[in-house]
Amino acid sequence: MHIPSSRVYNQIHREEGGIWFVPANGGKETAVLIKAPTSALKALVAGAPLTFVFAIQDKYLCCGTRIYDVPGAPLLLCSIQRHNEEHATLRRIAAAGRSPIFLFNEMDVCVAWSDSMIANDEKAMLIDFLSIPEGFYSGKYPEAAPNFLDAVCEATNLQKRITSTEDFLAIETTVAHGPWASNMVSFPGIRDTQSIVIDDLNEGGVFESAIWASLESVFPFNLHRSPQVTIGKKQRELVDVTAFYEHGSFFIEAKDLSILASGFDRTRERRLAGIQKQAKKAIVQLTGACKAAKRGEKITDRHGNPILLNLNQPIHCIALLSDLMHEGDWKAIEKSLRDAVLETGDFYHILDLRELVTILKCSKGDQRLLDYNLMMRWEQFVKTGSVHIRSRPAPP
Repeated sequence: MHIPSSRVYNQIHREEGGIWFVPANGGKETAVLIKAPTSALKALVAGAPLTFVFAIQDKYLCCGTRIYDVPGAPLLLCSIQRHNEEHATLRRIAAAGRSPIFLFNEMDVCVAWSDSMIANDEKAMLIDFLSIPEGFYSGKYPEAAPNFLDAVCEATNLQKRITSTEDFLAIETTVAHGPWASNMVSFPGIRDTQSIVIDDLNEGGVFESAIWASLESVFPFNLHRSPQVTIGKKQRELVDVTAFYEHGSFFIEAKDLSILASGFDRTRERRLAGIQKQAKKAIVQLTGACKAAKRGEKITDRHGNPILLNLNQPIHCIALLSDLMHEGDWKAIEKSLRDAVLETGDFYHILDLRELVTILKCSKGDQRLLDYNLMMRWEQFVKTGSVHIRSRPAPP
């Protein structure tokens, strides 16, 4: 386990993903920290290859990682490294050819780690690549950074290693590692405690636990996992997670795409089809849950205690996916959302865990702000007609 410094943790907290080369154990050791979506981290734990990517333009150093979680479409995470201690640590790692790697998920918690190693021939090339006489830039986020990062992304061929261009120097280094050690991360709440273990084969259950843990500090007394509804003589699950406060209620249906059990070798097209199928199913389930709640059906927690939802305002119905892919045709899903709104009169959203956590950060733990931000997000959906909406926190 590695506990980042306050500066590094604040960066991890602000960024949606990235890589950091940092000192550890009071500077005696080193650590590589990677923040990525849970789906990519599960692919790593299941055996997906990993590389480090570096590019230099003028004195700016771009550090990145590629996770080969989908055949032909690896995930690239990169940013400008701009702290001297990280420049020095990266050189130490290159010289040693090894360092522990720690994986952080969307919730900014460390879920797994392993020891990494760079082959001797690539280690020598990396040492030479990082040996620029004038040193790398250190300071505030530079204005040139977005254009540089865009150029690196555009030059990164999905099928081949990144190489130098006329605009910048670049190198990609293969990273070998031992078996991943998963951490059990527990989140104690007022009424319950949930734990997540990234290599647990009950992937859907772990995903629901992560959702519950994300919301617990916002709804400490009115958050329930697997609430039950009784219709006639039959009892079944209403939704995966529900929360409520004095001005409204939230229904969440979680859909996790299996990676540990099914493997990470599915093509992008197959993966997209699976995610869209789950999204449609979630919308249908949420529609049924809204109708049951508004009919006045008996709703209880897992222990049989009544749950008195606030149904005076439209319910926020969230289909929460493990990965909201940005390619493909989503028109049928978008139509399903609009049809569901007309059918029940509630708000319907499609999010992934990354977007949910971002909205919670923007809401600063305030139930009313979460309610408001989701309404504003729905307005954006009405204006754009697209499910691909990303929230951004205001600048500090």
